[in-house]
Amino acid sequence: MKVEKGKVLLLVVDRDNDIERVTGKSTPIFGKDDVFKIAVEFALKSPEDSDLNVMFSALQLYEKLRNEGMDVEIAVVGGHETDSIKADMKIRDAVKFLKEKTGVTGIIMVSDGTEDELTLPVIETILPVISIKRVVVEQWRGVEETYILIGKYLKKAIFEPRFSKIFLGLPGAIILAFVILDFFGYIQYGVMVAGFLIGGAMIIRGFNLESKIYELWASSPIMFISSTIATIFLISGAVIFGYTLYSEYNIRSWGEALQSATPLIGLSIFSIYIGKGIVKIIERNIRIWRDVLGMIITLIFIIAFLRLGQYLTTYPGGTALDILRSSLFDSGFLEILLVGLVIAGALTLIIAYLEKRFFPSQK
Repeated sequence: MKVEKGKVLLLVVDRDNDIERVTGKSTPIFGKDDVFKIAVEFALKSPEDSDLNVMFSALQLYEKLRNEGMDVEIAVVGGHETDSIKADMKIRDAVKFLKEKTGVTGIIMVSDGTEDELTLPVIETILPVISIKRVVVEQWRGVEETYILIGKYLKKAIFEPRFSKIFLGLPGAIILAFVILDFFGYIQYGVMVAGFLIGGAMIIRGFNLESKIYELWASSPIMFISSTIATIFLISGAVIFGYTLYSEYNIRSWGEALQSATPLIGLSIFSIYIGKGIVKIIERNIRIWRDVLGMIITLIFIIAFLRLGQYLTTYPGGTALDILRSSLFDSGFLEILLVGLVIAGALTLIIAYLEKRFFPSQK
């Protein structure tokens, strides 16, 4: 297929959806007249945005190619303000719609060279991209114009939610943490807390956890709450375990760490099972017994590790082999686990048989 001889689409991609958000008009928008109208409306409401230059550059290129005898169409597509995956999916659907509606066979992408070009692999699954026209906005080099440009980006950082939570929210949390630590006399831990907050924010943004958290809340608020509680207990248990070992590294400190951290880690697992159980009760699902069984098994492990921790705190010492043998057998750790798991296994078989016999339709 020779796309040069077919109808070509001049495509303005607004991945962060500024055009739709500012004008209130849904995309895709296609046709010279409609694109011109949306460009003028956008200019009146946000004259300093780089997307404005992209739209008028696309309109200029449209006229130029039409005068040269090419069969061209022009369109604007928008993505999503915060979620890159949703943005790419929306743009892909829009390009597919434009292909069916206008009969274009290739695309010339008009871009300001920022994140919009990240959509290229998505677009190319629908239509071939013939060329990319990058629009570079000229800026005066004077001091006054530089201040204006800085002010423009500061305004974005303060008033646009997707920027403000990074440029204001994170520094604000760090400053507040330093003030609180100073008030209580723990300012020496300020750098550690700041590193924790910055690292946490980078992990959340890097793995796109924010959108996953929103999706979890939307799908099941109960599971979101139970997962949050579980995370708090788990982190608390891990911190206590690590701090206890760090303060005095010997066999007794291992016992103290197990005694301190095991209940919290156990509670974190309990929180998940309780959340799942509540959801099943609401849904009237007979398989709530699986979550109850999970709590029983968790309780068995809690008792076993508490017994192990209690034994290690009073252990007189010895070789590594003596410690291992005593920890597994003399403490009662292994016996509790074996007896508990045998009982749990027997309960599983009995309840699974009863479920299959009396509730065969439950899934």
